[in-house]
Amino acid sequence: MYLALDADEREIADAAADFLANEFPLQRLHASARDPERLAAFAELGWLGLAAPEAAGGSALGVVEEMLFFAALGYQCGPLAVFTQVLAAAAAQENIELCAGLCAGQVGSALLVTPPNGDAPVRLVGDAAAPYAVAVDAAGATLYALQGEYLHEQPCLDQSVGMYTGPAQCLQLVQHSAGEGAWRRAQVAVSAMSMGIAERALAMIVEYARERETFGRKIGAYQAVRHPCADMAVRNEAARSQLYYAATALHEGHADAAMQVDAAQLLAARAARMNTDANIQLHGGIGVTDEHDAHLLLKRANLLERLLGAGRSLRASLLAPEAGEEAH
Repeated sequence: MYLALDADEREIADAAADFLANEFPLQRLHASARDPERLAAFAELGWLGLAAPEAAGGSALGVVEEMLFFAALGYQCGPLAVFTQVLAAAAAQENIELCAGLCAGQVGSALLVTPPNGDAPVRLVGDAAAPYAVAVDAAGATLYALQGEYLHEQPCLDQSVGMYTGPAQCLQLVQHSAGEGAWRRAQVAVSAMSMGIAERALAMIVEYARERETFGRKIGAYQAVRHPCADMAVRNEAARSQLYYAATALHEGHADAAMQVDAAQLLAARAARMNTDANIQLHGGIGVTDEHDAHLLLKRANLLERLLGAGRSLRASLLAPEAGEEAH
């Protein structure tokens, strides 16, 4: 296993970072309640079909390349619809025409967080007007036709993202792809976005600590600031190392790949949650204002942590006896 990025992988990471910094800066989220998706901009660069086959206009890239792109997306709190669209395109890859429409951004999709289960309401995030909804779990990826008129909007902590609930009748099964491959890749993508947020939180407070002065000294000179920043950096390094290992293990088909991915998601979510909180605290009074960017990171980190299962279920999976046997 070789964990260092090669030239092509670095090029993908740099291209995604430059594009998102220029076209989707974090400050954009102050301008309107909803984040403009602009799926066409991502489609032109082939980023909506990262895992989709080339016959459908996809890029047919591996999970490592996907991970690098989503880390850059997380760093800017990029549109969550891009993640949903990538999942939907992967779920529809057996239907070339539909998959091509999703890869081109011509057909939209929403993310089904709570799939149909009897009479219980379903819960989605994304665009209620999207014609499709996608759900992923350990059993596979499922694509549904979505009837948005049955949906009711709900408040969401991250106000840039739409959240809706509705009856199961708003969904009609279109296609199901069995296997846990889509679920594990989705975990890697969410972990990468969380890692990107954690890294942005550290970069934000380091920049502030170099500029802000108290009692004639930069606040970065004080241990009360330096030590929490060091803790943030350690959490980032742990999350990044585990995520790189997990993505590579999944790509190479290692026996313990599932356990490594669970661990990566847990560490990345923890880094994002704790770093975004520390970022606000270290900014002092300005950090809790609505005008500052810090709260945007915290809200997105909390949303991502709950998209594919809470930390309790991940810890239970890692502590299960079969997890230890699988690792050996």
